[in-house]
Amino acid sequence: MTKKFMGNIDLRLAALRQHYMDRAFTPGQLITYLLERAEALRHHNTWIHLMQLEEIEPYLHALQDKDPTKLPLYGVPFAIKDNIDLCGIPTTAACAEFAYTPSHSATVVRLLIEAGAIPLGKTNLDQFATGLVGVRSPYGPGRNAINADYISGGSSAGSAIAVAQGLVSFSLGTDTAGSGRVPAAFNNIVGVKPTRGLLSTSGVVPACRSLDCVSIFAMEMTDAAAVWEVAAEFDQTDAYARPTQRPSLGTRAIPAEGFRYGI
Repeated sequence: MTKKFMGNIDLRLAALRQHYMDRAFTPGQLITYLLERAEALRHHNTWIHLMQLEEIEPYLHALQDKDPTKLPLYGVPFAIKDNIDLCGIPTTAACAEFAYTPSHSATVVRLLIEAGAIPLGKTNLDQFATGLVGVRSPYGPGRNAINADYISGGSSAGSAIAVAQGLVSFSLGTDTAGSGRVPAAFNNIVGVKPTRGLLSTSGVVPACRSLDCVSIFAMEMTDAAAVWEVAAEFDQTDAYARPTQRPSLGTRAIPAEGFRYGI
């Protein structure tokens, strides 16, 4: 492990941007370190396809002449649930017999990469995104990032674990009936399920096409909102997309006097 990365690295977006502005490390150095950490945490069964450095090199090369202040997600590592397409990397939906290799990335993935984000790999899930426990996968049960003896929640198990373990700044999951929100809660991170149609599901293996949503995992709401601002573009190839004005993902602070909620 490189001495530069002794201790935990704050991967929240504002902190990571400051690291790059201070030239504390390069995106390539960060990715190399994160791949080493991910390998050391393999027993959590976070990944179906953890990318090799040579697979990530094209994304790093694309950033070489870019200004970190011009790209909202410059050098930001992220993970992708393995029912969402990443060009050239197999999509399995946790079923090897179903696997195919897409020639194009899902719309949301493409938008994030164009904004400077770097994919670290494809994450584990309850097979075909049907389950809320995170253990229904032939690639091993997703183990909770806080206590490996606990379930991680599902179906977007690996995507939640990767964020909670500090391996990525954010990740993509899907949420049809709780698949994004449940693992977020079980791993003590933020999980956002957007209104149906506001994030494109083109390039997503359907569980229930009329209900599926791409969800966002992050350590804090401001980061989820920043990812949302990049990904929430109308996609005419998605039959369920909403061609309305894009709403803002509110991040208002909790009032000092507290608030009331219902269960």
